[in-house]
Amino acid sequence: MGRKAKPGSDEGLRSIIMAARHAFAAHGYDGASLRQISAEAGVLHTAMLYHFPTKDALWKAVMADMFEALEARFAARTAAQSSRSPRDLARALVREFVTFCAECPELHRIMTSEGRSETDRLSWLVDTYSKRLFQAAAALAPAANPLLSDPIRLYYAIIGLSASVFTLAPEYRRLSGKDPFGAGEVAATADIVEAIVFGSGRGDGGAPNDE
Repeated sequence: MGRKAKPGSDEGLRSIIMAARHAFAAHGYDGASLRQISAEAGVLHTAMLYHFPTKDALWKAVMADMFEALEARFAARTAAQSSRSPRDLARALVREFVTFCAECPELHRIMTSEGRSETDRLSWLVDTYSKRLFQAAAALAPAANPLLSDPIRLYYAIIGLSASVFTLAPEYRRLSGKDPFGAGEVAATADIVEAIVFGSGRGDGGAPNDE
């Protein structure tokens, strides 16, 4: 298998989180195997269990890693757009979300699986992260297309429009002949999401990486 990463090192912990992220996205919580995750991460299984003694602990670490990365992106974008109008900030945040969905399609794949059943995991997700994400989306409602002014529908519209292209990437490739993760395709998806959510009039929020 090659060199094993030290599980307590930054490299080792990152390898575990990434392997687990892919496993939970591909196989769901129940289908993911801790032994397979440790093998994919290149760390000893017993050493991984020292840091993540249960599947639940590892799953929560994976979800925290993704959601906190998203929140950090939103905070950085908000700071970068501080001199612009609330409408332009709203557009910039939606475009940032599209970019994040392209970089981390596993988040939506896992959330789609978890959101289908009433479980303790779903309760933890909603209470710990989803409520804050919903509140962030609801704050965009005044700038949104009037047809999407209902905060809860706006929330799910943004998620569906932004994430489904990347969640269903194999189908997208077969239908379009294009790679949804290519820079041009990501930008085109962001353009469409922005136009649907806010209307066709483009603000000056700029592209996702336009500071």
